[in-house]
Amino acid sequence: MSRYVSRYDRGTFALVIAGSYALLVIAATSYVEISTRQPGSQGLEALVLLAITSPTSQLLIFLPVASLNPTISLLMYTVTGLFQAWILWLIARGRRKSAPPAAAPGSGTTDVPT
Repeated sequence: MSRYVSRYDRGTFALVIAGSYALLVIAATSYVEISTRQPGSQGLEALVLLAITSPTSQLLIFLPVASLNPTISLLMYTVTGLFQAWILWLIARGRRKSAPPAAAPGSGTTDVPT
């Protein structure tokens, strides 16, 4: 993982930011799943997940998911949040570092000590 992250200018920074956001989405999903199963819950806890995965999750409001199973709806919001974490990684990582130039064959440089 660190080898892949080190390929980019700001790879470590991007991993911290995108990874923290992904963990926040997973924690909010767990909170919503547990709290909505409690007796007396009215389902307003789902607003936490909606707020965290905003603005992409606000587009899902327009989909006719009311007839779907609530588990599928929760999964859609979670996937939306993880998609946003991936986009955040792509934006924050920066450019790929250029590799050091390799010695051309026949250039007179050898690895064998003389």
